[in-house]
Amino acid sequence: MKGIIYIMTTSVSGLIKIGKSGSENFRGRMKFLEGNGYSNVSGLKKYFGIELQDYSDKEILLQEIFAKHRVGSSELFALDEELVKQLLLSFEGEIVYPEEVIKEKEFENISEERIESKLFSFYRKGLKEGDVINFVDDKNITAVVTGEREVEFEGQVYKLSPLVRKIKNNNGSYQGAAYFKYKEIKLVDLLNII
Repeated sequence: MKGIIYIMTTSVSGLIKIGKSGSENFRGRMKFLEGNGYSNVSGLKKYFGIELQDYSDKEILLQEIFAKHRVGSSELFALDEELVKQLLLSFEGEIVYPEEVIKEKEFENISEERIESKLFSFYRKGLKEGDVINFVDDKNITAVVTGEREVEFEGQVYKLSPLVRKIKNNNGSYQGAAYFKYKEIKLVDLLNII
Protein backbone atom coordinates (compact mmCIF):
# COMPACT_ATOMS: atom_id res chain seq x y z
CA MET A 1 0.00 0.00 0.00
CA LYS A 2 1.28 3.46 -0.95
CA GLY A 3 1.54 6.40 1.40
CA ILE A 4 3.79 9.31 2.31
CA ILE A 5 6.58 9.56 4.84
CA TYR A 6 7.35 13.16 5.69
CA ILE A 7 9.86 15.25 7.62
CA MET A 8 8.91 18.47 9.38
CA THR A 9 11.22 20.94 11.06
CA THR A 10 10.17 22.54 14.34
CA SER A 11 10.73 25.81 16.16
CA VAL A 12 13.38 23.96 18.19
CA SER A 13 16.64 23.79 16.21
CA GLY A 14 17.76 20.20 15.71
CA LEU A 15 14.36 18.71 16.52
CA ILE A 16 12.34 17.21 13.67
CA LYS A 17 9.13 15.25 13.26
CA ILE A 18 9.09 12.11 11.14
CA GLY A 19 5.60 10.91 10.30
CA LYS A 20 3.42 9.17 7.77
CA SER A 21 0.18 9.96 6.03
CA GLY A 22 -2.04 8.42 3.43
CA SER A 23 -1.39 9.99 0.04
CA GLU A 24 -4.86 11.57 -0.09
CA ASN A 25 -4.50 13.05 3.44
CA PHE A 26 -1.02 14.55 3.09
CA ARG A 27 -1.97 18.18 2.36
CA GLY A 28 -4.56 18.26 5.12
CA ARG A 29 -2.17 16.66 7.62
CA MET A 30 0.55 19.22 6.82
CA LYS A 31 -1.89 22.11 7.17
CA PHE A 32 -3.14 20.78 10.52
CA LEU A 33 0.36 20.23 11.96
CA GLU A 34 1.67 23.59 10.72
CA GLY A 35 -1.31 25.32 12.33
CA ASN A 36 -1.54 23.34 15.57
CA GLY A 37 1.89 21.90 16.29
CA TYR A 38 2.56 18.42 17.66
CA SER A 39 3.14 17.16 21.21
CA ASN A 40 3.55 20.68 22.65
CA VAL A 41 6.04 21.61 19.92
CA SER A 42 5.11 24.50 17.64
CA GLY A 43 6.50 26.05 14.50
CA LEU A 44 6.27 22.87 12.41
CA LYS A 45 7.04 23.37 8.74
CA LYS A 46 6.93 20.70 6.07
CA TYR A 47 10.43 19.95 4.87
CA PHE A 48 10.26 16.81 2.76
CA GLY A 49 7.75 14.17 1.70
CA ILE A 50 8.09 11.03 -0.38
CA GLU A 51 5.39 8.60 -1.53
CA LEU A 52 6.46 5.01 -0.97
CA GLN A 53 5.13 1.50 -1.28
CA ASP A 54 4.82 -0.17 2.17
CA TYR A 55 5.20 3.23 3.84
CA SER A 56 4.10 2.00 7.28
CA ASP A 57 6.87 -0.63 7.36
CA LYS A 58 9.41 1.94 6.22
CA GLU A 59 8.33 4.39 8.92
CA ILE A 60 8.83 1.64 11.53
CA LEU A 61 12.28 0.98 10.05
CA LEU A 62 13.16 4.69 10.41
CA GLN A 63 11.99 4.66 14.00
CA GLU A 64 14.21 1.64 14.72
CA ILE A 65 17.24 3.15 12.97
CA PHE A 66 16.90 6.45 14.83
CA ALA A 67 15.59 5.04 18.14
CA LYS A 68 18.43 6.60 20.17
CA HIS A 69 17.46 10.02 18.85
CA ARG A 70 13.76 9.69 19.57
CA VAL A 71 12.07 11.94 22.13
CA GLY A 72 10.07 9.59 24.36
CA SER A 73 7.50 7.68 22.34
CA SER A 74 6.66 10.66 20.13
CA GLU A 75 7.40 11.16 16.43
CA LEU A 76 10.02 13.78 17.37
CA PHE A 77 13.71 13.12 16.85
CA ALA A 78 16.86 15.07 17.69
CA LEU A 79 18.33 14.64 14.22
CA ASP A 80 19.67 16.45 11.19
CA GLU A 81 16.79 16.63 8.71
CA GLU A 82 19.21 16.24 5.78
CA LEU A 83 20.40 12.87 7.10
CA VAL A 84 16.83 11.54 7.27
CA LYS A 85 16.06 13.03 3.85
CA GLN A 86 19.09 11.27 2.37
CA LEU A 87 17.92 7.95 3.79
CA LEU A 88 14.40 8.48 2.44
CA LEU A 89 15.82 9.31 -0.99
CA SER A 90 17.48 5.89 -1.07
CA PHE A 91 14.02 4.26 -1.08
CA GLU A 92 12.14 3.65 -4.31
CA GLY A 93 9.45 6.35 -4.40
CA GLU A 94 8.23 9.68 -5.72
CA ILE A 95 8.99 13.01 -4.05
CA VAL A 96 5.75 14.88 -3.27
CA TYR A 97 7.30 17.79 -1.35
CA PRO A 98 8.97 19.97 -2.38
CA GLU A 99 7.32 19.68 -5.76
CA GLU A 100 9.31 19.55 -9.00
CA VAL A 101 12.40 18.02 -7.37
CA ILE A 102 14.40 15.40 -9.28
CA LYS A 103 15.10 12.58 -6.83
CA GLU A 104 18.47 11.50 -8.21
CA LYS A 105 19.82 15.07 -8.36
CA GLU A 106 18.58 15.79 -4.82
CA PHE A 107 20.31 12.66 -3.49
CA GLU A 108 23.54 13.68 -5.25
CA ASN A 109 23.34 17.22 -3.82
CA ILE A 110 22.80 15.97 -0.27
CA SER A 111 25.62 13.43 -0.55
CA GLU A 112 27.96 16.10 -1.88
CA GLU A 113 27.02 18.57 0.86
CA ARG A 114 27.44 15.94 3.61
CA ILE A 115 30.93 15.10 2.34
CA GLU A 116 31.82 18.79 2.18
CA SER A 117 30.42 19.41 5.66
CA LYS A 118 32.76 16.75 7.09
CA LEU A 119 35.76 18.19 5.29
CA PHE A 120 35.24 21.93 5.48
CA SER A 121 34.35 24.54 8.08
CA PHE A 122 34.91 28.29 7.78
CA TYR A 123 35.37 28.43 11.54
CA ARG A 124 38.06 25.72 11.57
CA LYS A 125 39.84 27.70 8.84
CA GLY A 126 39.83 30.81 11.03
CA LEU A 127 37.13 32.71 9.15
CA LYS A 128 34.15 34.27 10.86
CA GLU A 129 30.75 35.63 9.91
CA GLY A 130 31.10 38.71 7.74
CA ASP A 131 34.40 37.68 6.11
CA VAL A 132 34.39 38.07 2.33
CA ILE A 133 35.63 35.30 0.02
CA ASN A 134 36.32 35.59 -3.71
CA PHE A 135 35.70 33.19 -6.57
CA VAL A 136 39.03 31.87 -7.85
CA ASP A 137 38.24 32.46 -11.55
CA ASP A 138 36.89 36.00 -11.05
CA LYS A 139 37.86 38.11 -8.00
CA ASN A 140 34.83 40.34 -8.63
CA ILE A 141 32.52 37.46 -7.66
CA THR A 142 32.31 37.58 -3.88
CA ALA A 143 30.34 35.90 -1.11
CA VAL A 144 30.03 36.71 2.58
CA VAL A 145 30.47 34.05 5.28
CA THR A 146 27.19 33.70 7.22
CA GLY A 147 27.77 30.48 9.17
CA GLU A 148 30.09 27.55 9.66
CA ARG A 149 29.42 26.22 6.15
CA GLU A 150 27.23 28.88 4.54
CA VAL A 151 27.76 32.06 2.57
CA GLU A 152 25.47 34.75 1.26
CA PHE A 153 25.59 35.42 -2.47
CA GLU A 154 23.21 37.80 -4.25
CA GLY A 155 20.89 37.86 -1.24
CA GLN A 156 20.60 34.07 -0.87
CA VAL A 157 22.36 31.63 1.46
CA TYR A 158 24.34 28.76 -0.09
CA LYS A 159 26.75 26.02 0.80
CA LEU A 160 29.87 26.26 -1.37
CA SER A 161 29.31 23.34 -3.78
CA PRO A 162 25.82 24.43 -4.90
CA LEU A 163 27.11 28.01 -5.21
CA VAL A 164 29.93 26.92 -7.54
CA ARG A 165 27.35 25.02 -9.60
CA LYS A 166 25.22 28.20 -9.81
CA ILE A 167 28.16 30.41 -10.78
CA LYS A 168 29.40 27.96 -13.40
CA ASN A 169 25.80 27.45 -14.55
CA ASN A 170 26.04 23.67 -14.88
CA ASN A 171 25.24 20.51 -12.96
CA GLY A 172 28.77 19.27 -12.27
CA SER A 173 30.10 18.08 -8.93
CA TYR A 174 32.48 20.45 -7.19
CA GLN A 175 34.55 20.63 -4.03
CA GLY A 176 33.34 24.14 -3.28
CA ALA A 177 36.29 25.17 -1.10
CA ALA A 178 38.65 24.67 -4.06
CA TYR A 179 36.85 27.42 -6.01
CA PHE A 180 37.01 30.22 -3.46
CA LYS A 181 39.87 32.07 -1.80
CA TYR A 182 40.31 34.28 1.23
CA LYS A 183 43.04 36.93 1.05
CA GLU A 184 44.54 35.29 -2.06
CA ILE A 185 44.71 31.80 -0.50
CA LYS A 186 42.33 29.06 -1.66
CA LEU A 187 40.05 27.94 1.15
CA VAL A 188 41.26 24.33 0.77
CA ASP A 189 44.83 25.52 1.33
CA LEU A 190 44.10 27.43 4.55
CA LEU A 191 45.29 25.51 7.60
CA ASN A 192 42.75 24.33 10.17
CA ILE A 193 43.18 26.24 13.42
CA ILE A 194 41.05 23.88 15.53
